Amino acid sequence: MNPTLTAEKLLQDDAPGGVLAFLASRSKQSSRRLSAPASDVFKGIREAVDQLILRAVETRSEKEFRGAFMDAFPKYVGFTLALSSFSTASVPDETINRMARESICEMEADFRDKAVGAFGSEIRDQLMFTAWTLRKITDLLIQIGATQPDVSRREEDKDCLSHFLGTALQAKFSLDCFNMAMHLDRPIYPEVIESLKDGLRAMVNAYAWARKGLALRVPEDDSTMPSVVSDEEDDELARSSMQDMTFLLDAEESQ
Repeated sequence: MNPTLTAEKLLQDDAPGGVLAFLASRSKQSSRRLSAPASDVFKGIREAVDQLILRAVETRSEKEFRGAFMDAFPKYVGFTLALSSFSTASVPDETINRMARESICEMEADFRDKAVGAFGSEIRDQLMFTAWTLRKITDLLIQIGATQPDVSRREEDKDCLSHFLGTALQAKFSLDCFNMAMHLDRPIYPEVIESLKDGLRAMVNAYAWARKGLALRVPEDDSTMPSVVSDEEDDELARSSMQDMTFLLDAEESQ
């Protein structure tokens, strides 16, 4: 999977705000947090996205999944950008930020409680690590949204946003597929699972692009900046980060 997006479109539609609004739309608290008109819009987009996800979950081979993904992903991105414009005009930033964080907490709780039975402990750990990385990205996006890029670095900012949105939503698409299959108690075919696991890897690079995007707006020491990582580095980062998380999860299960 190698989705491409135009930097001009991303800059115009505010990629960080779009991702936060997209996350917020998945919150189970949306109907309570939003006014009735806004809640209806969020619900409608959530249901449309679920149809895209379901078609991908129902595929049976890598080739079939790739075809479903390439058909669904531009629409998936489009819903993200549409929500950005709508939420900017109608929903306070603090409400979107709170709902985005809530949706990630809900996702983590679902994976922690149900993913082992659905997919096994190895995939559960990868899902938890990916959701944890998304939570860290959300914190960065909130900071990015509160700043403006330097005019002299505008082209760099556009390029960074383009790469960020492509990698972040690719990984989020995979998270959503696993989450839907888990809630519907629907098995995922082995070749499709491998494609989804590959998609999850993109969240680490999304984190690196988010860090770079923040640094363009709030300069920091270059020595602390993460670079886009290779598959081998991704595996090592995931293994080392998951050691403590797995220990905590196993301790919870033994109680």
